[in-house]
Amino acid sequence: MRKALISQPTEPDVEVRDGHHDVPAGIFEALKRRRAAPASKLVSDFEGGVSDLIQSADEASGTSRNKHDLLCPRAKCGSLILRAGVGKWVERASVQMEPLGTQSPDLAALPTPPETAQWWLITPSPMEFENVGFTRPVQSLTELGRKIKLLTCAECDLGPLGWSQEGGTEFWLACSRVAYRS
Repeated sequence: MRKALISQPTEPDVEVRDGHHDVPAGIFEALKRRRAAPASKLVSDFEGGVSDLIQSADEASGTSRNKHDLLCPRAKCGSLILRAGVGKWVERASVQMEPLGTQSPDLAALPTPPETAQWWLITPSPMEFENVGFTRPVQSLTELGRKIKLLTCAECDLGPLGWSQEGGTEFWLACSRVAYRS
């Protein structure tokens, strides 16, 4: 049998002086400091409304996509939810996501079903999102037929911003319940 020769380094990889590492001044304060939320706009801030938010339809598929990054609408959060170009713009029946009279003041009201609303459709997987949270399955308040999961901001829990059917591959964000980074 051959013996393997193993050599041990004689000096450590990191220089330690007096038992402490050299840390640049102010680094701990910078790490603790809350980041500023990115500048964002709501649908109502765009002169052309939703039409200012969509990229023109792809001729091959006829699909219009989100022109801007979608963010949490809470002013002090602004977490990135979806990158530009990922969501498909769809006009479809509104969905009642919360019981009547329990809407968050930070979220726009949705039309009463069966009126139509503007949505961003994200498919085929939740991995398309940058940062989104899901509730446990709840019984739908409208006639969707199956239980739904509500979509929330994963950073501050604001929601519902949208919904998906339990076990489904379509994820719906209300255009009026997200902010946009232009």
